[in-house]
Amino acid sequence: MEYSILSNNLKMPMVGFGVFKVTDKEECQQSVLSAIRSGYRLIDTAAVYGNEDAVGDAVREAIATGLCTREELFITSKLWVQDMANYDLAKAGIEASLKKSGLDYFDLY
Repeated sequence: MEYSILSNNLKMPMVGFGVFKVTDKEECQQSVLSAIRSGYRLIDTAAVYGNEDAVGDAVREAIATGLCTREELFITSKLWVQDMANYDLAKAGIEASLKKSGLDYFDLY
């Protein structure tokens, strides 16, 4: 797998799996699990996609079943445009995304 080294020295996989428009929770979770089984390590979601919870569920299941470790994954999400007006809204946006996903952190937000 090819990686790009970011300015903070994190290794980001060059190819990722995105879940835009996958609104059915079970379909999203199974798609992400299938992607991880296939070797994807970058998973991309966003608050506006409405599926951060399913991505988080899939990540936890992949870890629990030994498919990968959290450190092997690079999870990205994005701030919804309405939350970009100021620092407090942006902070609340990322906190809401983390809560929805059930993840401790995103690798890129």
